[in-house]
Amino acid sequence: MKIGFPRALFYYDYFPFWAGFFYHLGIEVETSPPTQRQIMEDGLKKTSDETCLPLKLLAGHIQALKDVDAIFLPRMVSMEENTYNCPKFLGIPESLLSAVPPEIPVLSAVINWRKGQRQVLKDLQILGMQLGKSGAEIHKAFLEGQEWQQHYQDSRGGEWDFEEKMREIEYVTRQTTKTRSQNFSVQLSENHQNCQKGLKITLIGHSYLVQECYANLNLLQRLREHAEVNLIQHVEREDVEAHLSGLRKKLFWSHAKQIYGAGNKFVEDPTVDGIIYLTCFGCGTDSMVQELLAQNVRKHHKPYMVITLDEHTGEAGLVTRLEAFLDMVERRKVREGYVSAYGECVDSHSNTL
Repeated sequence: MKIGFPRALFYYDYFPFWAGFFYHLGIEVETSPPTQRQIMEDGLKKTSDETCLPLKLLAGHIQALKDVDAIFLPRMVSMEENTYNCPKFLGIPESLLSAVPPEIPVLSAVINWRKGQRQVLKDLQILGMQLGKSGAEIHKAFLEGQEWQQHYQDSRGGEWDFEEKMREIEYVTRQTTKTRSQNFSVQLSENHQNCQKGLKITLIGHSYLVQECYANLNLLQRLREHAEVNLIQHVEREDVEAHLSGLRKKLFWSHAKQIYGAGNKFVEDPTVDGIIYLTCFGCGTDSMVQELLAQNVRKHHKPYMVITLDEHTGEAGLVTRLEAFLDMVERRKVREGYVSAYGECVDSHSNTL
């Protein structure tokens, strides 16, 4: 059996788990090709104008899956206690059934860690019944999926190459038979190239925007050509939790917690020279979290820029803004570190860079 897995949205955070899960069950996983213009256009035709860019891309990737026995679209309700994913995650697969080719069935599974591991396993066993697998097989596949996910998360950091890690995982999941032992674990080697550039920039945003090279016009690579780049995906959960203070109410969206907590860590880091927030048009959670983070950035007098993505692919505007921002940060670091990035003069002790 061959299952199609779209290279969009939940792929960027949770594909290693599902890859390990299906690998243990002996099911081949076929991912859609990297995003290109035709995929984006196909997605636009199957979604409303109000839909956010990541969902439009997901609709396009669903249509790009060919020669598969089924398409897998999990409903990722919650990935940790006391949180939810974005409401648009919760509407999958029903909200995107119009994008599924009529001859291909859809497989789904509910993942809701708010109800605990026992309930997650029960929901996965429902999927297992559709696949003809026993409860014991599903439990072992669940454990292997968790192991793959942990290996993947442990490999992140520094100049971590997302595409390389995913290629390693996809290579294994395309095998139709288990050519390796049951104790197989993904060997995600540390491949950190310690970048020794003058500037240190933090890129904040959802993983499915930061790592989506076509939609973000290769922003991450452009940045790495000029600066050492930090990503919020490199921050451990403990550090995220430690930097969530100051809010009257807890954030209950998983990605919003990660963005705000990890973002604050970098805002307070004196070695970080500038911060770029990458968002997309129509993102409800970002509209609030970005403003909360911006308030803290202004308090610490850090250079800060927001880049909003949509389906337009003109690069000139992005390149111009990025070059101007980096020039400003570099000039400020060398000559004007005692001046606020927001026009208010401060003494050198309050803004040491």
